[in-house]
Amino acid sequence: MRKIILSLMAIMVLSSISRGQNLVLPDMLKGDMVLQQQTSARIWGKAEPGSIVEVIPGWDLKTYSAKASVDSLWEIGVDTPKASYDAYSMTIRSGTEQLIVNDILIGEVWICGGQSNMEMPLKGMSNCYVEGAAHDILMSGTHKGLRYMTVAKHKEKASCPGLLPEGKWHPSGPASAGDFSAVGYHFGATLSEALGIPVGLINCSWGGSFLEDWVDSSFLAKHPDQKIFGAEFSKAYTQLYYGMLEPVSKYTIKGMIWYQGESNVGSPDYDVRLADAVELWSGKFQRNDFPFLIVELAPFEYSNGFEGHCAYFRELQFAASKTIPSSGLVSTNDLAYPYETAMIHPANKKPVGQRLAMLAMSKTYGYGNPCEGPCFKEMSLEDGKAVLSFNNAPNGFMQTGEVIGFEIAGEDRIFHPAKARFTVRFPQRPRPGEVRKPGEMSLRYGISLESPEVANPVAVRYCFKDFQIGNVHNTEGFPLVPFRTDNWPVQ
Repeated sequence: MRKIILSLMAIMVLSSISRGQNLVLPDMLKGDMVLQQQTSARIWGKAEPGSIVEVIPGWDLKTYSAKASVDSLWEIGVDTPKASYDAYSMTIRSGTEQLIVNDILIGEVWICGGQSNMEMPLKGMSNCYVEGAAHDILMSGTHKGLRYMTVAKHKEKASCPGLLPEGKWHPSGPASAGDFSAVGYHFGATLSEALGIPVGLINCSWGGSFLEDWVDSSFLAKHPDQKIFGAEFSKAYTQLYYGMLEPVSKYTIKGMIWYQGESNVGSPDYDVRLADAVELWSGKFQRNDFPFLIVELAPFEYSNGFEGHCAYFRELQFAASKTIPSSGLVSTNDLAYPYETAMIHPANKKPVGQRLAMLAMSKTYGYGNPCEGPCFKEMSLEDGKAVLSFNNAPNGFMQTGEVIGFEIAGEDRIFHPAKARFTVRFPQRPRPGEVRKPGEMSLRYGISLESPEVANPVAVRYCFKDFQIGNVHNTEGFPLVPFRTDNWPVQ
């Protein structure tokens, strides 16, 4: 009898183990995560086909349910509360199976996408260091609301609805911070501190990747590939989308920060392609409003036939930021060091992340704080000088020494270094009875340029080279965005 009882118990245990393997969650839903606040956050996984899956969040104790498909897939939207530092649990059950997910925070969730400058970890990589890394890693545990995860690298040639993304959440701390994206870390740490709530970051990046790696096959049909680097590269297009981005797109997020483009330098329509990619991603993440914050490519001397092309590429990035809804651009032309001409991974990552957070605070969360550098508005010619006016410089410019980065050209289209002088213009007094619009009586700040080699300037450029460090900032400390006034072909 005792042997029979033991045999029955063994069968029950084995049966339980077998059944327990049916209810499965992706790694990114197994604890320590941050869920997007005040929305319907998607919870998904696998279960016995046809079974009813129930999700019971600890914050409202409601039961949300769905039926597993014939492919074992299920998905449930659960209502999330306002952000807080309260840690919650969540129960997921199906039949006799039950999973409990612990230590869930509610806050803001962002995707960190792109290639190696986004992937580059806080501890550095491949002879490339991150400035201030040791101190930032040491102090990473002070950001109690910051959590992050990195999506495991994976490629697929087609959509895989049943693919569960791999990658584990980590609370911010010295044991894990060094392995996470440096730009992402500083973005999240600054944003969490500014908002006073938890922030979750999902790093979905791959060094050397093209924009075309992160889109689906329908995108490529719309945009026939230029094969910038040859057919071998184009064979792998879409595989990171299907293997990484599409699987994590079920996770409910707020927006995306994007540091990519080094591999696409030379692409003549990157602005159009990026806009279409963002439209694809916003639909996949089921967000009508999809905040998308772009990092301008840092100064770097390109070669192999692409010399000079990066300046034109930055121009396309800026154009994209003006056409993509809910987007913005962080300029980086002041963040490289003179010795980094051949360093495609500049060390100064902290200001990049901080500027992204400032952009998010102002544009996404509506705080209206300063967040952007001056950008070119218009040019006039006066006595052999080019006089420029700018947007985003309401109080003028920081005056910290000799201005570098400006060039002017005449009809011969040959550019020469220009001497720059900051200008201030006083508005004319209104005539009796004249009504002025707000701001029309403000001081008007600008920059005057001249060169002894150019008697009659017709075009101006600023930091319009692969590697040109700029030092013009508005009084809020944001750099002047590289620009040109001409539309001359790429040389």
